Amino acid sequence: MPAPSPSPLASATLPEALLRQAERTAGDPWLTLYHRDQVACRLTRDELCREAARWGGALRRLGVAPGDRVVLVLPTERAFYEAFWGLLWVGAVPVPIYPPVRMGRMEDYLRSLAGLLADSGARLVITDALIRPLLRGGETPAPQDLLLVTPAELRGGEETAPHPGRAEDLALLQYTSGSTGRQKGVMLSHANLLHNIQAIGQGVGVRGGDVAVSWLPLYHDMGLIGMMLGSACLGVPLVALSPVEFLRRPARWLRLISEHRATFSAGPNFAYSLVARKLREHDLEGLELSSWRVALCGAEPVQAGTVALFTRRFAPVGFRPGAFFPAYGLAENTLAVAFSEPGAPPVVARLDAEALEERGAAVRAGAGRRSREVVSVGRPLATVGVEIRGEDGATLPEGRRGEVVVCGPSVMAGYYGNPVATAATVRDGWLHTGDLGFLLDGRLFLCGRLKDLVIKAGRNYFAEDLEAAAAGVPGVRPGGVCAFSVDAPGRGTEEVVLVAERATEAEARGLEDRLRQRVSEATGCRPDRVLLVAPHTLPKTSSGKLQRFRARGWYLDGSLSRRGGERRTAGVITYLWAWARDRLRKR
Repeated sequence: MPAPSPSPLASATLPEALLRQAERTAGDPWLTLYHRDQVACRLTRDELCREAARWGGALRRLGVAPGDRVVLVLPTERAFYEAFWGLLWVGAVPVPIYPPVRMGRMEDYLRSLAGLLADSGARLVITDALIRPLLRGGETPAPQDLLLVTPAELRGGEETAPHPGRAEDLALLQYTSGSTGRQKGVMLSHANLLHNIQAIGQGVGVRGGDVAVSWLPLYHDMGLIGMMLGSACLGVPLVALSPVEFLRRPARWLRLISEHRATFSAGPNFAYSLVARKLREHDLEGLELSSWRVALCGAEPVQAGTVALFTRRFAPVGFRPGAFFPAYGLAENTLAVAFSEPGAPPVVARLDAEALEERGAAVRAGAGRRSREVVSVGRPLATVGVEIRGEDGATLPEGRRGEVVVCGPSVMAGYYGNPVATAATVRDGWLHTGDLGFLLDGRLFLCGRLKDLVIKAGRNYFAEDLEAAAAGVPGVRPGGVCAFSVDAPGRGTEEVVLVAERATEAEARGLEDRLRQRVSEATGCRPDRVLLVAPHTLPKTSSGKLQRFRARGWYLDGSLSRRGGERRTAGVITYLWAWARDRLRKR
């Protein structure tokens, strides 16, 4: 039996924490990576240490020095894990970003990459042999002095000793998803990461026999820190598959949880909604989810309807209501801020909608009153301080809506090379999240973002409330609704715009009127303009979050209705890459 798992905080750096776990679990599997229902690779922690040492030797030969930023543009495969840890091994700073998958938006991708490279100062990119030519092409190619190398060119180096880093050294440059504006590089130290990983382990109650399953992207904080780094440093085996594999067949996620008797897995609200709605009865045959004790749901607003639907749909195959685990976090606090109580069903407050919208008061809804259900994301983690503050900066009492502000050892060092944005976000040690919320009985509830308030005739509405109401109208594509307000100078107020992706042309007849009526009945706000667009038009981040600010910009410049219909191209490119990879492996 292995010795008790060492605390991540017993180590100064991530490589040191990995080495401690490797000594404790020598020979035990850490990573089991699947590709199309087959095991693509297995790695123990001690094997990962040896591979990281070899990658480190190759990186040092290339001149990579401690503190250098290196961009990773790799899919979910063994090379990503080795490259990431190899960079940490030599004291370099990984900058993971998502691979290009939509050829129709390649120019947008390359412009974003060019901005990220300029912002981070990176001069080395580790990328796939099939992706590298794409980064050199297009109207906005990568800079010519940028070195693009592939995993094959870095494997086989001589093992090197880990860099003797310090807890305060920069360990990761995590670029925000861009859901609320321009991407910014969040600077996270080894101490930030180890503190948050420790808090996550305590919050979910990690114990012997735990197994984690993840399909989450490795360039996003929940998949990268919560699942990959967390499992490595907390001594938990990790079963993984790529986001593409999950989206191709969502049942794979639950199937792996069942087969591996997993106890921990995580996903955003849309993923729980997707599997609850899309899985057929034959997909549930042989499924057994009683081992799943923490089904963490975060990264986007948790909807009460999703909690109820998922719990009801999978109760017959062993899923328990107390396993559903709403949570809250953000990149600027490394990852986690608040967790639900393990084993307890989610807490849902039914509130008076008008009191919340007009006065910012969280009041229980009475009979006959228009209500809004808000899911609690739990209580602040032990090392995290949370307050709710008003526009004047004063701390608000329980039951009053305001901005969520956070303090603690996981708060970022700042935005890389952006002191103005840092000063606006971290003030007197408190991280101003931009999220709106309130506290009730010590529990945190979220109800929108400061920038996503829709104002009409002096009244405030939450964009996500309008979107949730519209999403239930037949003919609207799931996940394809966006609400925002625009200036209407001639009227002296703002107009509310609702953009909806139609599911099919046949269902578009009368859809605008149905949307206006439904949104008005549910929220009291009647949209001034309803725009129907083709599927896959609305812009989203790499992690699937809606980009309202960008959709609003496209609406104002008149380009929104011309931007749809890219799913088929994206699917073809993804398939071709997978096909080509398979052929290369067989040579």
